[in-house]
Amino acid sequence: MKNPNNAHVRQFLERFFGASNKFNLREIEGDEAKHAKILPWLELLTQVEPQSTVLPYWHGGIVDWYAIPTQDQNASSERQLCRLSEELMGFVGCTYSTFRGERAQLNLVDPVELAVYEFTEGATIKISGKATDIWEALEQMRRVGERRVKRIADIPQPTGRVLRDFYMALQASDRIAAESSLQYLVDQHRLDTLNLLFLRVQLLAELGQWNELLALKEFANLLQVRRPFAVTQALQLAVYRTQLQHFEDNNAPESAIAYFQEVVFPQYSNLFTARAGSTIPEVLKLFMLLAVAEEPTNPALRDELLTIPQIESSDRIYLEKLAAFLADMTPELGNVRELQQAELLCKSGDFDRGFLLLGNAPSSLEKVRLLLECAYELQILAAEKAALQAFDELTVEEQRVFLKVRWNQNFLTQLQGIQAFSIPVNWFEWLSELEKQPTWERAIQIARQGATEWDINSLLIQANARSITEFNDLLNKVASTSELILHESLPYLLQFFQKDEQFPRSEFFTLYYSLLELLVISTQGSDVDLVLFNDLAQALLTTDIDTATYTEILNHALELWSRFFSPKKVDWAIDLIDILVWYPSPIPEKRQQFLFAVAETMRRFQERIDEAQWELFRNLVKDLQLTASLPDLLGEKATLIESSIQVEANIFHKLKGKSILIYTLTETAAIRVKGILETACQEVTVHLSHDKGGNDRLRQWVRNSDIVVMVTASAKHAATGFIEAHRSSQLAPILLVNSKGSAGMLRVIREYLAG
Repeated sequence: MKNPNNAHVRQFLERFFGASNKFNLREIEGDEAKHAKILPWLELLTQVEPQSTVLPYWHGGIVDWYAIPTQDQNASSERQLCRLSEELMGFVGCTYSTFRGERAQLNLVDPVELAVYEFTEGATIKISGKATDIWEALEQMRRVGERRVKRIADIPQPTGRVLRDFYMALQASDRIAAESSLQYLVDQHRLDTLNLLFLRVQLLAELGQWNELLALKEFANLLQVRRPFAVTQALQLAVYRTQLQHFEDNNAPESAIAYFQEVVFPQYSNLFTARAGSTIPEVLKLFMLLAVAEEPTNPALRDELLTIPQIESSDRIYLEKLAAFLADMTPELGNVRELQQAELLCKSGDFDRGFLLLGNAPSSLEKVRLLLECAYELQILAAEKAALQAFDELTVEEQRVFLKVRWNQNFLTQLQGIQAFSIPVNWFEWLSELEKQPTWERAIQIARQGATEWDINSLLIQANARSITEFNDLLNKVASTSELILHESLPYLLQFFQKDEQFPRSEFFTLYYSLLELLVISTQGSDVDLVLFNDLAQALLTTDIDTATYTEILNHALELWSRFFSPKKVDWAIDLIDILVWYPSPIPEKRQQFLFAVAETMRRFQERIDEAQWELFRNLVKDLQLTASLPDLLGEKATLIESSIQVEANIFHKLKGKSILIYTLTETAAIRVKGILETACQEVTVHLSHDKGGNDRLRQWVRNSDIVVMVTASAKHAATGFIEAHRSSQLAPILLVNSKGSAGMLRVIREYLAG
């Protein structure tokens, strides 16, 4: 051991190689024959310049391996984990193990896995499989690593591209990819500490990791600083989900009010200075609690919240239950002018209501000043636009007087940028502004804000008045003059349309296709981009598309496959074929062409294709009535498929007499998994749930199922929180799947049964 005085590492090793692990630390360090081969892996972790390592856990007749990224404070654990994941995929991968590049889901009841979790903070990988084969592959990886020349530097990526990939990963619910992009920004010192923290908040919120968000060591600072609207909204959601959701689930509004008054508001009061026009149900409920529980109460806020349109009936019912505890009438305003009342509201910190009132106030210097104050505090585009419009309405002399105040001048310049522009209120206006100013410096920032703030319904109204064809023409014009800006704004366009409760809408069919084309043009082949390609393809296939459009979608898929094909992309290709099978094909030959292209790659890399992938592929071939062509598709491998299927069936036979719940919004993938499980084991009961929230049926399934599988990459946070809340700790832990397709679900179930 080169660094035996490193107490932290030493403590971890003693816990890892403790009583539960048949590999003994003393014997390893004593260079005893049967344990000596582990010593070089320990030394990677404990030397003066620590390196990532892989450590074995021998228990219950099996050996599992855990990837431990370097703990050197000069290097990033997340970045090291990403590199280690790539190496393990190359040397071990699916050839010898069940590993597919995912982060480990650790059982914290197991003392060894608890030690790994605490040492790595969850940034680890677990590998299972045939011990001798894995050990040989790992040793080869270590020997290659010893000979490797240290890389001098990576080719730097533009910050805009990294942010684009970060937000695309969030849209695909891929934490590993998002963490990788975020860590790159940290390592390259691209953003300051506060902005990196804001990105971390958005990452955790998008993935529904509410407890982890509130546990951030910088959380107290977050409550004090001026935050972007999206960050404030994420914090508000975290507070509601962790502190108040259970009162709503148990229909206890009175208890919610008391708890809010006694616990939540005193601790998180800084989150309630502004709602900023948010219509997210949890945020509305938070502010209704504020209206009812605040001293003094706020009947005006209560009434405003009750008049917000387009709230789902279940959310409105709970809002009304909370509102019923406040019987006071909204105070009469008398003859107080809007401007005077708005000033009083802003002075009291009620910028939301102050902003609304200022819309009716006549033009004046005071109106502009108050609107700038609202824009500064609320940080929403609507307030910025109103402030700039009010300034434009002033006379030249009034503008000159107003700009004598340095803060006014600086903030106006910040809003306008170097070149004056009109702040857009929807995507039509955003594209129009970008067409006028191809180098518009705030374009991406406003696209990011607009994805959260702009209303899909207002775009629908405008889409009826101005054809979608016009929108696409504008998109194409911008693509030729501001290609980079448009590419880096793609995740925000996708977020806006895919977060629509009614996605996909037939009105936006042409627009979805334009986004798919934009993705194909801008992608560098990341797993995240390919997942989002499938999402858009499926959205298009839900409508009766014509032969030309169908052909173009398949041509794009073939282009992506020709550019990025590899064993690692097989899951994506199988998932896409699965989608294609579910929807009518106006030209079956084109669909078969893609399947044949994938089959060729699977044949080339047959040793790196696992049983789940072969089984899924065989099912797809059967569904397309191409079974007779299977030998031609796969050559000699076709004769081996049946034995692989038998192995798979033997594993799934362990489900006999058990019930399994699969929760995912990707219904087609879940149905295929259900069919495979029921074919392999006729005595298994498989429940499928695609609900967007909790209900009595889902509660019973969660409580009574032997196995619960939750596809986090295709889920609504309301439902995932509901499932987690109602799954007893005495039952088997929830199996989390971080990919939307059938292959990912089958793989996680198989690993659980094999473990």
